[in-house]
Order: sequence, then C-alpha cells, then structure tokens
Amino acid sequence: MAKDKKERTVTTTRKAAAPDAGKRKKKAKKDPNAPKKPLSAFIIFSNENRARIKEENPAAEFKDIGKLLGTAWRGMGESEKQKYQKKADQDKERYAREEKAYKPGAANDDDEDEEEEDDE
Repeated sequence: MAKDKKERTVTTTRKAAAPDAGKRKKKAKKDPNAPKKPLSAFIIFSNENRARIKEENPAAEFKDIGKLLGTAWRGMGESEKQKYQKKADQDKERYAREEKAYKPGAANDDDEDEEEEDDE
C-alpha cells in the first residue's frame, strides 16, 4: 500500500508574523543645501590618480581600477601619504566651517547654556 504524500505549504506574510513588520521607516531626504562630507586621504588620492590608472590599464574594469588604486595606496610611503592627509585635513576644516554656517543655531545653543549656568 502506497501512501500519498500530501504537500503542506504554510504561507506566512510579514504582516501575519508581526503586526508592525510591514511598516518601514522612511529615510529622511537629504537637504541639497547641506555641506558635502569631507573626503578621506585615500579618496583624494583615488580622485587624483584614477585617470592615470585608467590610461595605464585600458582593459581594466571598474573593480580592477579600484584594486589597482588600493595597491598603489598601500605601496606608498608615509611621507608620500602626508600630502594627501594634509588635503584631507583641509577638507575637514572646510566641512566644519560650512557645517557651522549651515546650522548657526547649533553653535549658539552651547553659548546660551553657558550664560544660563552663570546666571544661576
């Protein structure tokens, strides 16, 4: 006697599993007037040398160019990297200035808190 195998399929949806699982948090839209984040030393190096690497390796794909840039960065000495680190530090300073100008209330809030503490 052969028994018939019955396939049981259990379907659950996210909503059935958890009532709030179907709700996703919406990502806040980026303000187009916000200052751009500072670039790292490696990214500055990559931006300056990407064209040269492409020219030297015309058959290289995008991922290969990234690997070649990484290899070149790791092969550089600390003295050579300092040039790019200085540029990165300047970019961080630029970002700090622009962020302060973009959010003037954030810097002033700290000053107001200090004044209130002095009055007490």
